[in-house]
Amino acid sequence: MLYFPSCNFNAMRPAAAKRLRAMLAERMPAAGCCRLDRNEYPESETGIYLCQACREVLEPKLRLESLWVYLDGAKDWALPDWSGLTVSVQDCWRDRAHPEIHEAVRSLLRKMGVRVEEIEESRERSVFCGDLYFEPKLPENLALLERAPDTPLWQMPRETVVQLMREQTAKFSTPYILTYCNRCTKGIEAGGGKAVHLAELVTGVWEEAHSTGPAL
Repeated sequence: MLYFPSCNFNAMRPAAAKRLRAMLAERMPAAGCCRLDRNEYPESETGIYLCQACREVLEPKLRLESLWVYLDGAKDWALPDWSGLTVSVQDCWRDRAHPEIHEAVRSLLRKMGVRVEEIEESRERSVFCGDLYFEPKLPENLALLERAPDTPLWQMPRETVVQLMREQTAKFSTPYILTYCNRCTKGIEAGGGKAVHLAELVTGVWEEAHSTGPAL
């Protein structure tokens, strides 16, 4: 097995990325940037990834397994106890065809004592991936996007993107929103939400990053 750590995640959540890499180093080597990788891998090799963009790049090259699926099946991985924490889960649009990831994410949360609240647009019904993929439903949003139909959402004016992100964040009733995608995390935060990346919980660094601790 080979771990692909995600350059974007390292930049976004450095404490969790560093801890995760150190914990996984005892089990498998870490690769470099997936976009710069020119290696050829044997059929027996499995790449462990946590970033959906890495998955898209690596799929033609080797067999892949989500980090969350791997950790959920790792009986000897000591998960922290986050009993008392309640989160809503923001599933990623790019994982709609990956029910094994949906199940693994929620299984890990249960094992850590985290209570989960679901929204209607969860699992295979997700329409959100930050400013990368989003399917706005409100008429005013559709009108905004129709002005530049060939322009990706992430290239649109900041105020347009922030408006959409705020509407997404408003769908959640809990103080903290659980994410496991770089774009989703940034999107939730752009909309004023408090995003907790799953890697922060499984490595135990979230309490260090947020000195007030989890909301009860």
